[in-house]
Amino acid sequence: MKKLVLTTLLATTALYMQAQKVTFLSEGFEFGVKAHLGLNESDDVMQAQTDTITSIDLSGLGISDISDVVYLPNVEKLDLSLNEIDDVEPLASLEHLQYVNLKSNRLESVNALAFALPDSMLVNVADNYISEFTYLFSTAICQFVLEGMGAQKVKGMPFWDVYMFYADIDENDKSFVMYRGNSNMDGVQVQCGGQSTSATMDSYSHQIVPSSQPKKAIVATISNGNESVTTYLVPPSYHDVNAGETITLETGLPDDYCVFTAYADYGEVEIEGNAIKYTTDKDVEDTIHFCYYQGETLKGFSRFYLNKVLLGDVNMDGSTDISDVVAIVNFVLGSEPSVFNRTAADLNKDSSIDISDVVRIVNLVLGQ
Repeated sequence: MKKLVLTTLLATTALYMQAQKVTFLSEGFEFGVKAHLGLNESDDVMQAQTDTITSIDLSGLGISDISDVVYLPNVEKLDLSLNEIDDVEPLASLEHLQYVNLKSNRLESVNALAFALPDSMLVNVADNYISEFTYLFSTAICQFVLEGMGAQKVKGMPFWDVYMFYADIDENDKSFVMYRGNSNMDGVQVQCGGQSTSATMDSYSHQIVPSSQPKKAIVATISNGNESVTTYLVPPSYHDVNAGETITLETGLPDDYCVFTAYADYGEVEIEGNAIKYTTDKDVEDTIHFCYYQGETLKGFSRFYLNKVLLGDVNMDGSTDISDVVAIVNFVLGSEPSVFNRTAADLNKDSSIDISDVVRIVNLVLGQ
C-alpha cells in the first residue's frame, strides 16, 4: 500500500512539474526557445514542452545569463555561440549534454565544466578570452574535449572576425549586402556601390543597401583597414524569352566565382560557370533563383525574371531610374518616346497613364 501511495505521489509530482509555466530570466533565451518550439511571442512555455528539447540553437541572441538552461534537462546539443556569456557554471547541471558551442562569447574561464556530469562532452570555446587551461587537464574529473583553445582573444588587443558576408535580394527585389562578425576595432567599413558606412561588428546580422540599385554586378567589401573580405552583389534583372528559345544569362561575376545552384519555377536551367542557360517550351512569366560561390564559400543569392515587366522601367533597360521618370512625364505631356512600355508605366494599375503614375515613379526612384 505504501509503495502504491509513493508511486502515485511521484507520478502526481511529475505531472505537476510538467504542467508548470516556465519563467525565463533571459529575453534572448526565451525568444530562442519559443522560436524552436514554433510558439508566438505572447505564448506561454510549459515545462513539458522544454523537457522534449534535445537539440537547440540559441546563437546570436544577446544572451548573457544562461541560468535558464535548467529548463532544458534533456538537452544533448546546445549552440550558445555569438552571445555575451561570461559564466558557464549552469551547464554543469545538464546531465545529458554532449556538445555545447560557446564560440565568440566573453568567457575568461570554463573551469566550472571540469565537474560536468556527462562521461564525455565536446565544447567549442574559440574566440573567447580564456588564458588558462592547465587546471582543466590536471584533474581526473575532467572528461571532456575542448575545441578552439588556441583561438582566444586578448583584452585590449584588436581583433576582427567576419563569419558571414554575402549579397542577397529582399522581397521587393532590392539588392543588399548582409554581414555578421565580431570586432573591438573602430573604423571597420562596408563599401558597396560607391557607398561607405561604418560596420557594426557586434555578432548580430546587419545589412547595407546601395544608395542606388546597381544594373550589373558590383563589388562589396568589408574592411578594417588592414584586412578585408569581398563579395559581389548580383542585382535582379529582367529578360524576354520566346517559347522554345534558349538564352544565356550572364551574372557578371568574376572568373573565380561560379553559380552553384539554380532553378526556375517553370523552365529548364543549365549552369555554365557563372552563367545560366534557360529554356522554356511556352510563353510564361518565370523566375530563376540562384546562388553563387567562390571556392567553397557561399557569396550570394539573386534572381532573374523572364517575360516579366518591371514596374516603372518604361525604357526597358532593366532598371527604374530618372530616365524613366522623364519618359513618363513626356508621355503625360503628349510626347511618347520611341521606346515606351505602357504596362510598366501604369504603376497604379488603373489602365491609364497620368500624373498619379508620375508621383508613384518619383517615389519609387526616391526609395519610397
